[in-house]
Amino acid sequence: MKKDKKIILIVIIVLLVVLAGSVWWYLGSRSETPENAITLVKNEKEELVDISKLSLTSFSGKTVNGKGEEKDVSGEGIKLADVISTSDFSEVSVIAEDAYSATVKKEDMDNAWLQIEEGTARLIVLGDSDSKRNVKNVVRIEVK
Repeated sequence: MKKDKKIILIVIIVLLVVLAGSVWWYLGSRSETPENAITLVKNEKEELVDISKLSLTSFSGKTVNGKGEEKDVSGEGIKLADVISTSDFSEVSVIAEDAYSATVKKEDMDNAWLQIEEGTARLIVLGDSDSKRNVKNVVRIEVK
């Protein structure tokens, strides 16, 4: 019985060490995006987009949450299509600072905006019934 407890304890310790090592490796391998910037990955090339230099436009519209309730949204921003500036793609992944991500398909691009406030970007898809695509603190956009 004592031997079984020792084996279980050793297995738990090994698993914790492996988990800690994995987290350390993952956090160390993530590239840091500078403040006021978004990393744009297009055609396997990365470039930095300085959001403080973007030409912003006022926009407004509605989004729908998971309960079906409409919410008015307005602000200053830029269309996602203008940021990626290409028509050769099928979808775009928008990734937040905390690695949360959402996908915008080509057919949704007319309603996809990056709202810019206080040096940060937020993905908003107007008329969207999928509130999961509301991505705060956008730091990376991958064009696929």
